[in-house]
Formats: sequence, structure tokens, C-alpha cells
Amino acid sequence: MFLIGGHPSFIVVWMTYAFIVFYRFQMMTPEQAGKAREFWDEFSKGSWPEHLKIIGDYKYAWGSDWSGFLLLETEDPQTFFEFWPIFRDKTRWYIDNTRTIIAVKREAKDWM
Repeated sequence: MFLIGGHPSFIVVWMTYAFIVFYRFQMMTPEQAGKAREFWDEFSKGSWPEHLKIIGDYKYAWGSDWSGFLLLETEDPQTFFEFWPIFRDKTRWYIDNTRTIIAVKREAKDWM
């Protein structure tokens, strides 16, 4: 709370949270890989939370043993935390493992 003109004032600060989700595929037959691709296309368009934006879906993570990663953003991190168990339950059959890095987006003025 701050005093502005002698009156209490609340300043609302919106933070943007980023989630980098590294994933590793299980070994799959070509048929399973096709089903996984089809599932992901439908799931990412139909069941994805509105306030959890997919900024990037990266196919490779060179220099690591991950198959790729998702870059997600939201202003409400609870959206991610509530959605994550649903996501893992639905993708467990073809995604072997994941690791998530969480960050808060910095504005240009915050660099110094």
C-alpha cells in the first residue's frame, strides 16, 4: 500500500510467468507416433486453457537429452498448476519424462 495525496492507494502489478517444459518421448512405432501427433494437434487446440498461452513448441533441444520443449506464458500461474496434472495424465502414454523451469518475465526497465 502506498500513500498518494495523503490517501492509501494500492498498486496492482501484473507479472507474466514463463514455464519452459522439457519433454522426452518414449520409444514409439510409426503408428504410435502418428497417434501421438494427432492427439497433440487436437489436445493443444481443444483442451488447452485459454489463459495459458503456448509461445513456442520446439521440436529439438540440442545439447540436451530432451526431445523438445514448450514455452508457455500466463499471468496466473495457478492456471498452469491446475492444468499440469491433467496434461501429464493425458500425455503419459507417449511422453516418458518432463522437467519444468519457471520464471517471471522481466521488463526492459528492470535490466539495470
